Amino acid sequence: MTHLPEPDPDARRHSLRVADAVRAEIRAGSGYIPFSRYMDLVLHAPGLGYYAAGAAKLGPGGDFVTAPEMTSLFGKALATQLQAILDVSGRREIVELGAGSGRLAADLLNALAARDALPSRYAILEPSAELAARQRATVEREAREHSARVLWLTRLPDAIDGALIANEVLDAIAPRVVA
Repeated sequence: MTHLPEPDPDARRHSLRVADAVRAEIRAGSGYIPFSRYMDLVLHAPGLGYYAAGAAKLGPGGDFVTAPEMTSLFGKALATQLQAILDVSGRREIVELGAGSGRLAADLLNALAARDALPSRYAILEPSAELAARQRATVEREAREHSARVLWLTRLPDAIDGALIANEVLDAIAPRVVA
């Protein structure tokens, strides 16, 4: 049986703050909150949620490593499919949900540029201000010549004429039951 390491004192204190915030929300909601609200609190609440509390999440110093963090090959392979989509779209847009460190965005922009297939714009929908800042820095550092095409959104656009990317993000979206 594998045992997880005990959290350090700072992590324990933070966990208690998160639990207190959830309890307070449940009390304010008359003893109930939807699962989607719970996920929003524990993942995105400013200064509190997993993706908004400032600790390293991605990469070797974080909690997990995704394919784009390991090698640019993932972005290069995905660029092949994106080029085909962009070639048949009118506005040639890419929208990425939850761009992590920004590594995939930078790799895709560089790979698409090498194919002479850059999008007209590369939009990133990122609810975490801390991760959006990290993404900006990565794109500026790794794909500076294409950074003017990148913008950050606060909500999904009404329409996307191109491609939508959601790499390693579905586990951070609260499911809803639709009847």
